[in-house]
Amino acid sequence: MTPETRQVLARYEDITAQYTARVNEIGEEFAAELASHDAEVAEQKRLAAEQQPSIDAAHEAAKEEFARAQAAAAEEKPTAWTRESRPTVLSFNTDEDHPAPPPPAAPAPPSLPAVVVPEDRPAAWPRDQRPSVLSFEVDPFDDPAPPTPPRRPSPADDQDDDWSGRSWVR
Repeated sequence: MTPETRQVLARYEDITAQYTARVNEIGEEFAAELASHDAEVAEQKRLAAEQQPSIDAAHEAAKEEFARAQAAAAEEKPTAWTRESRPTVLSFNTDEDHPAPPPPAAPAPPSLPAVVVPEDRPAAWPRDQRPSVLSFEVDPFDDPAPPTPPRRPSPADDQDDDWSGRSWVR
């Protein structure tokens, strides 16, 4: 080996040793952080395990209190309604054992008073004298419908390559 090769090899070994030392240092730091984190988690689990019986007892007490409140409410308000017990019949043919009861008749809506509209009404009522009636009929005395806006003329030349004015292109 030549002296220059030995220098390069020595330098390479030095760099490798520095790299290995740094990797080991990083590994030791990570292991220390991991151990401290594991210790924190273990402490949290221990505290949670110590508190769990009191949490369970409080939960059971709340359930019992809710059950007592429900029972007290049920005793205070006895209901007079009872469900009629009928047998459930499942039939796939047209001969039913129990025909369906007719639907209850809906009461007729009350009749509305007739609206009197004068036939000889002037062309335009003053605003304060107009009858207050909601009507969807077309009134011949009112103003005619507004005119429709003019449509854009379509290009007469079919050979026109400018399609920007066409709405269906957009």
